[in-house]
Amino acid sequence: MNKEQLNAAQNAMTAWLSHPNELGKKPFQIDCTKEFDLHNLHYYIFRFKEKMLGEWKLGVCGGYENDSLEHCGHIFSNFNKYNDKNALEESIEIVEKIRAYWMNKATEIEKSNKQDDLQTKIKKNTTFRTQDEIPVEDIETQFIKNENRFYLNVGQIDCPTGKIVVADPLAYLPSSKFCPLLAESVPSGTYSVEVSVCRQEEIGVRMCTAKLKIKDSKVVVYKKTRATKETVVELKNGDVLEGFPVDAGMICFCDAQIANEYRTFLDKWYSENPDKNHYDDYFAKYFEESYQKTPAYQREGGDFIEWANPETGNKFVMIASGLGDGFYNSYYGYDCNDEICEIIIPMVNPEIFGC
Repeated sequence: MNKEQLNAAQNAMTAWLSHPNELGKKPFQIDCTKEFDLHNLHYYIFRFKEKMLGEWKLGVCGGYENDSLEHCGHIFSNFNKYNDKNALEESIEIVEKIRAYWMNKATEIEKSNKQDDLQTKIKKNTTFRTQDEIPVEDIETQFIKNENRFYLNVGQIDCPTGKIVVADPLAYLPSSKFCPLLAESVPSGTYSVEVSVCRQEEIGVRMCTAKLKIKDSKVVVYKKTRATKETVVELKNGDVLEGFPVDAGMICFCDAQIANEYRTFLDKWYSENPDKNHYDDYFAKYFEESYQKTPAYQREGGDFIEWANPETGNKFVMIASGLGDGFYNSYYGYDCNDEICEIIIPMVNPEIFGC
């Protein structure tokens, strides 16, 4: 028996019992009756009396490593009557309950810290995607494959007018509300859309940046797009937002003519399906098919599709909006001749999330 450690344990037990929430005073008498080891820590069992003619009660103190005089906080009494026959069993039960409590508390704290850390990262990510200019290297690195980063062609869009609309294709494009028409047009044609993807433990699989590739020249600067005066998003106080809201977790690039064709299609579809929903009852199956084709690069249920209007055959692409609903911006990518070679919608900067 380590007498010095025993004295430390008895003093600690006495101090605990003296707290106003317990006995509120020192016990009239306290004795150590047994000691035991559990989970590589040493414990002492005590019996104590509140007063001279009182009953003996059980208490336990410990969690001592080797010869340490500092216990790990495993000190408690249920103020149950002391019974020498089951004192050891009851003491072990007390210690296990204390350990379980603090393990759960540690888990809660860890989860809270992780959640706080994630919220901080999300705020930094919002700042990233709302800058007036996006550093070229921040986008270039997203399109370099490694263990946790990928990119792929998710389809093509037809641009007969070259007038590009950026919008939430499910929540707002059907009504033309909050659908900025970009002030600078591109040559008419059919363009590929690429998207960078990351996979990270905190956020899972996420679409990072959607890129509409206009020409093969290299981007030297990304600048926030401007919307036409008629389609810019205005706030109640008169301020202007160069971007678009997302409320259905999707973004898209779409030619202005194709957007009108899409609205015509949906008007007809709803006239034939008045009690149905255009995502759940029409588009969901296409997203599920997309997921089945490339499950490694999207979340279950699908994160992107190329959709061809069955009435006209013209195409545009829908892509999941990074971390979900919010306000997003698009950017022109200019080459060294100051010509637009890309239009991007940045959604997630994987660097922020350690990916």
